[in-house]
Amino acid sequence: MYLPAAPSQEAGLAPAIRLSPRRRAVAGLLGIYLGAFGAHRFYLGYTAMGIVQIMAAILFAKETYGAIFLWGIVEGTLIVLGAQPFRTDAQGRLLR
Repeated sequence: MYLPAAPSQEAGLAPAIRLSPRRRAVAGLLGIYLGAFGAHRFYLGYTAMGIVQIMAAILFAKETYGAIFLWGIVEGTLIVLGAQPFRTDAQGRLLR
């Protein structure tokens, strides 16, 4: 049995956009309020980066006088605004 060929871009069809079940607003708010602890990274599936952020917050919060918390605020704001590197989850799906 032969299956029909899959449609290609040459045929003029655009590739399907894969949407994430994750919401951009939720990820952004997690970043703004709990971003120093990597909550937004865990939510989007970036587990390793979330662990790095938790460790940085624990190890360097005193040394940086709390400035480490700006990291999460900046990333959360970029997620809410839909900045290019923050538009997708860990699987490359577009945030809703």
